Amino acid sequence: MQGETTGLEGADSSYIGGDDFVRLSQDDINISFHIKNPNHDILALFRTVKRAQSIIQKMFGYNPGGIDIHIYNSKEEMRQEGRSRSRYASWIAGIYDGEIRVISELENGDTESLCVVLTHEITHLALDLMCHGNCPDWLNEGLAVCISQQMSDQYRSMLQNAIKNDKTIPIEVLSMRLFSHTDENIRQLAYAEAASIIEYLIETQGWESIAKMVSLCRNMKIENVFYSLGLSNTIIEMGWELWLKGKQLNGKENKQFV
Repeated sequence: MQGETTGLEGADSSYIGGDDFVRLSQDDINISFHIKNPNHDILALFRTVKRAQSIIQKMFGYNPGGIDIHIYNSKEEMRQEGRSRSRYASWIAGIYDGEIRVISELENGDTESLCVVLTHEITHLALDLMCHGNCPDWLNEGLAVCISQQMSDQYRSMLQNAIKNDKTIPIEVLSMRLFSHTDENIRQLAYAEAASIIEYLIETQGWESIAKMVSLCRNMKIENVFYSLGLSNTIIEMGWELWLKGKQLNGKENKQFV
């Protein structure tokens, strides 16, 4: 493993100092972090990246390399250093904007949570590269949630209320970069729906169908991808709602994807 201090000469920065923010590199993985923060288990983070690479390789036949990760001490620091400010909702702990940026601001450290966020953002990186930036937001976010973690009870509760009150968000709307331009309650519902739709498609269509969707998105609009697979927005929405209602009626929880 190689270590080096990264300087920020000639640029405004929120870093504490050039002798504090360091970069460690191993196997085409670069992790930059504040060395004065004693809570980071850097070896565990490298293992997390390798595990995420292995999962993505197994699922998509693709191994994302050249991964640059920046770990910040606060959301304010991440916002200042990041390239995208419109997507920073209050609950977001990481973002992919060409590079992976995550925060670790708990005094006692929380490596497990940080590993979940890293896996989520590495999935975004892989999908962006595989699809040449054409992966629809709902497919991108849904896969990132399913691959990195189990859906939270909060998400499940939001889905139950949305189904009960006929307030679900159509896939057509989910594909219109809804995540960037609406209030946080709607955005959270969008994340929950995206993850649930992915779970539904995996259970009913099989993983091969999802992998093919991702592959076809590289050169096709999602509507044409659906058509090639004998699907449509309406077919998926109706099937998903019936499937979810059945799950709720039977009291069954969807299982963690990975």
